[in-house]
Amino acid sequence: MNNEQTVFIPPVRLDSYVDFKNIASEAAVVVYSPQYYQGPFTDEPKRLSRLTLTAVGVRRNSVPLTFKYIIDDVRDIDRVASEILTELENLGNLVRGSVETSRPMGELLTSLS
Repeated sequence: MNNEQTVFIPPVRLDSYVDFKNIASEAAVVVYSPQYYQGPFTDEPKRLSRLTLTAVGVRRNSVPLTFKYIIDDVRDIDRVASEILTELENLGNLVRGSVETSRPMGELLTSLS
């Protein structure tokens, strides 16, 4: 009989890009997700407002963890984001997308009982 149970571990949010960069080199994959600000006028170009970086599959004590770093509220975010993505691309495991971090509904309902 197998008594192992899957446990949801939320992502660890880091406050420092330097810490994220060090962890990203150990990740199975680094996912970046840009979010844009659309002005009130339809002819205005979209502007980058936030960049979420997620390092997935970083092993700590034999447990695969997820680490997240969010870049927002930066003066020249387009330039900063471009430099960071170029730097992370050199690691060879950078993809654009998103990481689902919510627990499945069935697991949530089971935990309530």
